[in-house]
Amino acid sequence: MRISRGRLLLRVALLLVGGGFMAWRAVETRRSALGLTGAERVLGERLALVMALVALLALLTAGAVAWQTRRRERRPSLQLSGTDPGGPDVSGRGPGNPPSGGP
Repeated sequence: MRISRGRLLLRVALLLVGGGFMAWRAVETRRSALGLTGAERVLGERLALVMALVALLALLTAGAVAWQTRRRERRPSLQLSGTDPGGPDVSGRGPGNPPSGGP
């Protein structure tokens, strides 16, 4: 399925915003966890780590989607004939009638 270029760019923008937000939340959660002690601090640091991983995943996905928006040469995916449109005959047979079958 092909998605239009505009939709791909919108997807990149949304992933970048989401990834940036999650990175910001991870930093804020880590800062607030440093003021705590014991199990609460460990929980806060682990939550910050999970948020940072989600942010990294969103940013990597945005990069992959942005990579898809580059212009590529269109070419047919399947050729049933032995000739290349616009190129030389690659079938090994010259013009003429096909061989007849059987004795």
